[in-house]
Amino acid sequence: MAGTAAAVLAGTALAVAPTLDTTAAAGTRVMVKDVKRATELRERVATIARAQRGDRYVLGSTGPRAFDCSGLVVYSYKKATGIDLPRTSYQQRDHLERVSAKNRRVGDIVVVHGGGHVGIYIGNDRIVHASTPATGVKVTELSGSYGRSVSGYRRVIIPR
Repeated sequence: MAGTAAAVLAGTALAVAPTLDTTAAAGTRVMVKDVKRATELRERVATIARAQRGDRYVLGSTGPRAFDCSGLVVYSYKKATGIDLPRTSYQQRDHLERVSAKNRRVGDIVVVHGGGHVGIYIGNDRIVHASTPATGVKVTELSGSYGRSVSGYRRVIIPR
């Protein structure tokens, strides 16, 4: 019983705390032949993420019908590219290529609240993300107070 409780607690901690030792098997980039292919794949990531709108938020979930924030990112990239991204928002923040807000593109990962939350940029100053248990997966404008909470952007799909 104690081992089960420890595993449950460890699983919860993994979903919310920055842990860096579990990313060895996870990918951090998809190299493609040109800008056109990169754009197509990023659009596909965004389309997959948008299709999850209305799904439930469940801490630790990676789909297909319930997600936490980083689980939605992992799911969308896996379906679009086949790559396994780092699992938690902190791992995604720490291990993926940084990109400036000026150079962000559809499909890039948006890091919010210092890394405690992530979403996928879908263009027109909007993101899709697994928000809270009350709202689930939704689209949010990056304006007002929410936009000021953005800590940075990360890119996975990179043209050669």
